[in-house]
Amino acid sequence: MKTRCGIVILLVALAALLFASLPAAAPASVSLNSYEQQLVKCINKERAKRNLATLRVNAKLVDSARSHSADMGDRQYFDHNSPSGETWNQRIVRHGYTRQGYRVWKAGENIAWGTGLYSSPVLIVDKWMKSPMHRAVILTKSFRDLGVGAVSGKGWFFTLDLGRRAR
Repeated sequence: MKTRCGIVILLVALAALLFASLPAAAPASVSLNSYEQQLVKCINKERAKRNLATLRVNAKLVDSARSHSADMGDRQYFDHNSPSGETWNQRIVRHGYTRQGYRVWKAGENIAWGTGLYSSPVLIVDKWMKSPMHRAVILTKSFRDLGVGAVSGKGWFFTLDLGRRAR
């Protein structure tokens, strides 16, 4: 009986360790498609290599990123700012990632587009990491939140919105 109880305790402890070591997942209210899940995993892997904080999926940033990827696909453009003139940071705020009530507000964005083999989230993150400006956004020490949008149209449109808010 003691042996069986010891085994159960050991299994519970192992399960707790396993779940504690998993990367931050999307909150229950946010459902990510497989490309978006891969982006989150790859971004956090790059940050972990450099002992940077794991980024948490933020529903408001996901909404902002997805809407931008969808808009780029629907209206066939590739830019951080929309053809109507809305800037990327105005879009982030419009989707609820606001400055109001926070003493610190910081945000950044990467976008990408690809077709076929060049639409792999792993390759997209690899491209970003090879670009000094995109790499700097991903490796910004102060960021804590991320949102990703991967939308298929004529190819795949990717948006990565990162941010930090502190009271």
